[in-house]
Amino acid sequence: MKKRFESKVKPDKCPKTKKECFAQLDEMLSEADKQAIIEAKDIIEFHFTLGLWIRNNWLYDHSEEELEALSKAFGVDMPFFEADELSSAILEAYKKHLKRKRM
Repeated sequence: MKKRFESKVKPDKCPKTKKECFAQLDEMLSEADKQAIIEAKDIIEFHFTLGLWIRNNWLYDHSEEELEALSKAFGVDMPFFEADELSSAILEAYKKHLKRKRM
């Protein structure tokens, strides 16, 4: 994955479920990006690329209701969640999702 992640996809709303998150990520990421996620030793490698995109597009500037649904889907407690924590939880779950799809 490039040092700077950019997507032409600008979501209208924050996804509320894992399925919605994974569908959006599947659509916008290249096969090379997905492979990089699978092969990453630590998901922190994506903190300032895809993780930043997730925080900027899904976590900031969305309603509390949307964030609560998303945080619940990924097992992160509201209202005390940190955007960094939730974006990391999303990336970890997405990595597992990709690995299962490849099996």
